[in-house]
Amino acid sequence: MYFKTISLNLYSVGHSSKPGHFPVYDLHDKDTPFRIAAMPPYINIHTHRPEADTVSILNIRLRSSDPDLPEQRLFSAGIHPWDASEAQSAWLEIFAAATHPGWVAVGETGLDFRPEYQPFGIQKKWFELQIEIANRTDKPLIIHNVHATQAVMDTLSKHAAVPVLLHGYTGSPESARQWLRHVPAVRFSFGPTLMRSPKSQATFRLLAAEEPERIFLETDDDPQTGIREMYRYAAELPGWNPNDLKNRLALNFNNLFSKITLL
Repeated sequence: MYFKTISLNLYSVGHSSKPGHFPVYDLHDKDTPFRIAAMPPYINIHTHRPEADTVSILNIRLRSSDPDLPEQRLFSAGIHPWDASEAQSAWLEIFAAATHPGWVAVGETGLDFRPEYQPFGIQKKWFELQIEIANRTDKPLIIHNVHATQAVMDTLSKHAAVPVLLHGYTGSPESARQWLRHVPAVRFSFGPTLMRSPKSQATFRLLAAEEPERIFLETDDDPQTGIREMYRYAAELPGWNPNDLKNRLALNFNNLFSKITLL
């Protein structure tokens, strides 16, 4: 399926194209970068609940060979580890041509070693297949990792040739340093847990001080927390001005997605 011309609204439903607001963008060629001029937007790097007037990457959990893909929104898509035991190769056929203009990342994919999601070998099979797709299409990976850090890290360091985004990151500063050593293209996305976890807060402060180009924020599937609230809280942790955080995350977004220019 290839859309030769599409009007792609990078912002969520509710955005206006009237003067004083961000416009709706036209994509006339699949290789033309999306561009946003004006002030940096709020960026929600991974969500199931996009908010109005934000740049939100909607996550699509593939569970059929004919998924409902958005035609006017940025999205990621992948076979989640929770669905590995029922997954079919046909579910990945949407990636064969890599022509949908809103598709920007592969995932969630990864490993979840809680007992209810066995067998783990099946998870690894689909994880490695999606890494191959990401490498072939040059798209970042959105990683789900629960109780499987070493296995995920080893698999990515061996196979991944694209940037890696650890979604909902809750690890310690020491764990973050380990990721940096073993997966050089890693990024860390912090979700609402950041607002209640001293460990996550310490890690965010570390990265803000030493590796600010690697941080992102997300709301995932939290119905109570908005991305603006996440920005306000996160900016306070390293003592940043909220606008400085917006600028920083917009630059990080530009570096991760070279065809979508926010600044």
